[in-house]
Amino acid sequence: MKHMKQDFTDIVMRFLFGGGAVALTYIVSLFVPWKSFAGIFAAFPAVMSAAIILTGLRHGNKSAAEVAYGAIAGMLGCTFCVIGALIALYYFNDWVICLAISTIIWFASAALSFSIINYIHNYVRQLKA
Repeated sequence: MKHMKQDFTDIVMRFLFGGGAVALTYIVSLFVPWKSFAGIFAAFPAVMSAAIILTGLRHGNKSAAEVAYGAIAGMLGCTFCVIGALIALYYFNDWVICLAISTIIWFASAALSFSIINYIHNYVRQLKA
């Protein structure tokens, strides 16, 4: 029963951080005349923050650091996703196609980034040993 309570708390925390960030993005977009400025808030790493905090509290610093390494790959993937979205919008002028292309670019670049980061992390760890 205790495990279910922890899972529920985890889900609620992620929902509050992530949902709060999405709501803030929408509110900012209502009041700011530059809609692209609201996009800055859309990139807020709320889910990442919640994941690192909750992992650190439950499993310690080492596990939280591992989540952070994965978050680095995800953030790099987001960078390529945005670049891909801009290019796709320019050429196709269709948000559905743009969404599909940029999602594929995000996944591929995040997976590649994760592999590179993991390789570097293991290499540095071997140098220290």
